[in-house]
Amino acid sequence: MFDKRKAGLAWLVMLAAVSLVGVSSSPASSQPLPSVDEVVRHLDELYRYDSSHAVMTMTVVRERGTRELTLESWSRGEDDALVVIRSPAREAGTATLRTADGLWNYAPRADRLIRIPTGLLSEAWMGSHFTNDDLIRDTSYDDDYTSELSWATREGVRYLQVTMTPKPEAPVVYTRVAFLLTADHWVPYVAEYYDEGRLVRTMRFEDVQVVSGKRLPMRLVLQPERRPEERTELHYQRLDFDVRVDADLFTHRGLRRVAR
Repeated sequence: MFDKRKAGLAWLVMLAAVSLVGVSSSPASSQPLPSVDEVVRHLDELYRYDSSHAVMTMTVVRERGTRELTLESWSRGEDDALVVIRSPAREAGTATLRTADGLWNYAPRADRLIRIPTGLLSEAWMGSHFTNDDLIRDTSYDDDYTSELSWATREGVRYLQVTMTPKPEAPVVYTRVAFLLTADHWVPYVAEYYDEGRLVRTMRFEDVQVVSGKRLPMRLVLQPERRPEERTELHYQRLDFDVRVDADLFTHRGLRRVAR
């Protein structure tokens, strides 16, 4: 005998199952996006604390050969940063200093400080594929760019994509920057830099470790699009946050003392 109540119950169970399948297979684009302000602030502050000290190796691979540098850096607040080359010996003591007053390069043999104008932020740092701005970060994603969020999929993995376009008069070179971040903790996976719609370089973020409660990539690999056989790798050997850093370090006198 046909039982309408059982048939109705079976229909409801089937309908619920279909609904669940629909939810689990919904495309990433239909899922809610986080706050764009929070994501951009997270990127701006990823390697920034009240103060920091780091030791890094930078490997530069070019067609004419490979060279490796050991770097030591300090930062304090949002304005002060210093990077000093420790080796090889012929370049030891060369430094780059950023303060609220500007950006300088220091040549130890001539004991000379050279101010770097804003227009040269995009120039290569010490023959690497990194720029002055990459190493010292004088620009701010929040202040200098307008950002949009979307979902993106690479090799079957869903990422949060942050697409940045420069604000008028911003001291930046690239006409668009696109970050792919992990969907859970917003850890950078790759950054792509464009000039007038053309991809000019790609930064990969690797070796993610937990440092002071943050998930941070400890290796950055920068590759120019026109020379795929070349690259520069920056690998943090040591990274400490909220350490004691003397304010005098970020003066011309303090720079000379540390560089020597």
